[in-house]
Amino acid sequence: MRARKQVSLEARKNRLIRRLVGALGDSAGALVLLAAAAFLSSVFIFVCSSVLSSPYFAIKEVSVRGVRELTEKEVLELAKVEPQTNIMGINKEVIASRVAVNPWVKTIYIGRELPDRLVLDIRERKPVALVKENGIFYLIDGEGHIFKKLSHGDDVDLPVITGVKINLAEKPPLYADTLKLLETLFTSGDYGFLGTVSEAHLDGVFGLSLLTDSGLYLKLGREDFYGKLNQLKIVLADLEKRGMSHGRLFVDLADVSKVTVERLEMPRQTKERKKGPQYRI
Repeated sequence: MRARKQVSLEARKNRLIRRLVGALGDSAGALVLLAAAAFLSSVFIFVCSSVLSSPYFAIKEVSVRGVRELTEKEVLELAKVEPQTNIMGINKEVIASRVAVNPWVKTIYIGRELPDRLVLDIRERKPVALVKENGIFYLIDGEGHIFKKLSHGDDVDLPVITGVKINLAEKPPLYADTLKLLETLFTSGDYGFLGTVSEAHLDGVFGLSLLTDSGLYLKLGREDFYGKLNQLKIVLADLEKRGMSHGRLFVDLADVSKVTVERLEMPRQTKERKKGPQYRI
């Protein structure tokens, strides 16, 4: 009986010793990990401090890309990047917010080209039309944003949108479709036969009408603008063969199954025009 008690006590003693050794081992491991973390943190802080204070990373050039309406000088004045600023220590968000106050700026990307070049890559808004409100013209981009008042320094030749107020909270679908069409006409070379669109008139009932500097007054209705312009190309070719393509023409393409062409003496809106001979194609 006494022998069993001694064996039991000895077993408990051994288990306790093993637990103590295990606990000490865990503590030692934790201490090693803490020491390693502290060492790595110190190294990281040292490296960061060295990089941020090193003249090797001082900005020597600020490159401005993507500008057409703005000048490089205007962008640099807005950015306010101090010479010799450490390229790793700049706040890109702050610089972007400074440049973005200019209404021409749609987006800006700021990149680092190590060791010493900062890049300001700008995407400008592309105006596609003008609107007039209270005697003042405003620029509109292809997404419908009225982003700035037209000024003397803006070298633009754009159509004027009439028949819609610029302060509409929700623009009608015809407005958005018209902007997309004008952007396409402005950027694509497929519609050179139209000349330059000088006015786009939106009407809630009759839809879209275009007036061009080549003397065309086009009634396009409310849909399928591109298909109707392709039909117009055929109509104009037919008129050319007949010797009737000269002068100012009103072309009603609202219904392509019965295209009507009239010669005009006065190239204004439909209610003001004087009718000449009529032709059906």
